[in-house]
Amino acid sequence: MKATLLALLLAALPLSAWGDKGHRATCALALKGLPPEVRAWYAGREGEVEDHASDPDHWRQDRKEGPRHFLDMEPYGGPDHLPRTVEEAQARLGGDFYRTGVVPWIIQDRWRDLVEAFRSGDAARVAMATSILSHYVADAHVPLHTTENHDGQATNQRGVHSRWETGLVERYVQPETLSPLPAEVDPRFMERPWDWLRASHALIPQLLEDDRTADRTTPSDTRDRTRRTPAYWMIFWARQGPVVTRQLQLAGKHLGDAVLSAWTEAGRPSPPAKPVH
Repeated sequence: MKATLLALLLAALPLSAWGDKGHRATCALALKGLPPEVRAWYAGREGEVEDHASDPDHWRQDRKEGPRHFLDMEPYGGPDHLPRTVEEAQARLGGDFYRTGVVPWIIQDRWRDLVEAFRSGDAARVAMATSILSHYVADAHVPLHTTENHDGQATNQRGVHSRWETGLVERYVQPETLSPLPAEVDPRFMERPWDWLRASHALIPQLLEDDRTADRTTPSDTRDRTRRTPAYWMIFWARQGPVVTRQLQLAGKHLGDAVLSAWTEAGRPSPPAKPVH
């Protein structure tokens, strides 16, 4: 009975973020921002990295997957009181800590996987490890992945989650117009997920206010999770478009930093020589 209840609870938690288009954009931005000696590891595999960037969103058969994509801050007392280790999180919340989200520790784990992939000298393994890491890095840049009010359910704004991270991206974002930011080696990379999450969390009040403002154009009898007027989308994009764009570009930048830092940690290996046919 307890196992069934846990499965139902986890199934109700947010899993997807950005949608395939946003996750692909994050990867493309990151690879373009890498220096040539690192970008060479991905030569001919750029599409492969993008193709697998959304894989974790399809791992629903693993009932532990959902919480790997977010971190609710309220149970810990807000963004200034977040635990830095799994052990601290468990000590503070007990057995329920996992369902409040574990994305910063998953980012750390997947970054270690990328370091080992570089050390292995296997370009295919590097590409896949980058894809999976990219997903969780991008999720950490979605404001509603940092709060218990992840779908606006506490503010009578159900569906705002997908309207912001998928609806706006699918309608308006043109990935080719996004500017990649140069990757930098970050010796403190393992601490950065908490910085990204706090910055994302700070965007929530304005996001919710802009959704409410735009939603005044939607007749109350058609206001459900999916249907909104064209005016709604125009207003929401006018107000939140710059935020969506900036968060995507930052996700790409921080993924690039992660890749460059992992390559450096692995000893700056050269990519494997391509076979001569």
